[in-house]
Amino acid sequence: MKKLTLYVFLSLMWCNLVFADRVTWGFAGDSCKKFNKNKKKFGKEFDDMFESEMMGFLTGINTYIAFIDGNTNRVKSLDHNSQDYAYSNISEYCRKKSDGYVFFGLIEYYNSLPKSK
Repeated sequence: MKKLTLYVFLSLMWCNLVFADRVTWGFAGDSCKKFNKNKKKFGKEFDDMFESEMMGFLTGINTYIAFIDGNTNRVKSLDHNSQDYAYSNISEYCRKKSDGYVFFGLIEYYNSLPKSK
């Protein structure tokens, strides 16, 4: 039943993407209020899906910076912390700033990382 609910939810998210302007695709473009609601509603399934999306979002920022600069001098060490730590960081960000947006929390986390060696 949980999986059916998740599939329905994801289908509705797809419809939401079609009919609304978004800053990013997926959960990273949501408000923290919506992030907190989905985290509570879907539990571990949401956690697992979002961790994957979070890795893609942070990797995308790193790749973009390397592409624009033409080198890797400013890229960050994404494996400086564990994925669980990074997810806890964004969860805490959204808990404290429920009127904020997930992608701002991810960018704040990204900026806190050390440069890659």
